[in-house]
Amino acid sequence: MGKQEDRTQSVHLTIRVMSIVGLWPWSPAAKDELPFLVFIKENYRYLLHLPFSFAFIGLMWLEAFVSTNLEQAGQVLYMSITEVALIVKIVNIWHHSSTAWQLMHQLKNAPEYELRSQEEIKSWQGQQRNFKWFFYLYGLASLCVVYSGCIGVLFLEEYVLPFAYFVPFQWQNEQGYWYAYGYSVAGMTLTCISNVTLDTIGCYFMFHISLLYQLLGMRLRSLRNVDNELEFEHQLRMIFKLHHRIRRLTLECQTVVSPYVLSQIILSAFILCFSGYRLQHVEIRANPGQFVSMLQFVSVMILQIFLPCYYGNQITFHANQLNNEVYNTNWLQCTPHIRRLLNIYMEHLKRPVIIRAGYFFDVGLPIFVKV
Repeated sequence: MGKQEDRTQSVHLTIRVMSIVGLWPWSPAAKDELPFLVFIKENYRYLLHLPFSFAFIGLMWLEAFVSTNLEQAGQVLYMSITEVALIVKIVNIWHHSSTAWQLMHQLKNAPEYELRSQEEIKSWQGQQRNFKWFFYLYGLASLCVVYSGCIGVLFLEEYVLPFAYFVPFQWQNEQGYWYAYGYSVAGMTLTCISNVTLDTIGCYFMFHISLLYQLLGMRLRSLRNVDNELEFEHQLRMIFKLHHRIRRLTLECQTVVSPYVLSQIILSAFILCFSGYRLQHVEIRANPGQFVSMLQFVSVMILQIFLPCYYGNQITFHANQLNNEVYNTNWLQCTPHIRRLLNIYMEHLKRPVIIRAGYFFDVGLPIFVKV
């Protein structure tokens, strides 16, 4: 391809946004850089998320505990559980920031994963483009959920916050309401952007690994056009080495995405239960904006469970397909020595390639169906 970075073209914007909101490492500080700028670079993520994300989520939980109205507490609790999943994602990406950065650097720049033929380039670019636009729409839909709730409460006669949280001052008046409302909008905007970008980068790692397994299949298939025995064996051994590296990348990917997927699936199951309960008690005519917002919210929650399950399943599916691709190599025309190599490789392929969520379950469509 013309540029190495084209291999990761679909997440360039996502990584820029993650850097802005303190979820992706900034470039290392230069030796002659001002100490103040060095401090900002090292602590920017805490300066942004502690007063907004973490404090806002803490106030939501406090509101759920101090509320004397059981229905009001339930309304706050369902959103608070959603934000707990976000906290796990944020802490996870901070903890594995160096691993995630190195993994992305390998996917982006490592020469062993460079695309060779026009067929590989065309297939790769098409799937990268589809991934990019799908997650752009996903991010837009998520922001629509937030802002539909924020705008809907403005048409009510009484003072109502779009997303309830404990406000330590009297806010049910004209002046205090806008301070409380502004903090709610700012907090939910930051948490929504964080959620979307972390979902995107987690799914992208699995998506990219699945593309590499597809690449292996294409190269195995192309061996049927190789007539020279020495060239056949050379390319086959190159495929073996590439497969070994991709298996190692799969384990690195699992290290980064496993806690995120585990928290997302477990907590989302509780969230959907609370959301179903809330939908039964929302009066459509009295508050249509809130009802529409709830429907959108449930749809996004289902999508948040489905996406990692789908891309985790893609890794397993395309890794298993390699066994079938071996039969497309014209193996009947090969020498006994090369046939033995192919037999050994097929035995190796019997080891399943699975992304695990902690030590609890395999990430794939079967777990989505069970949820």
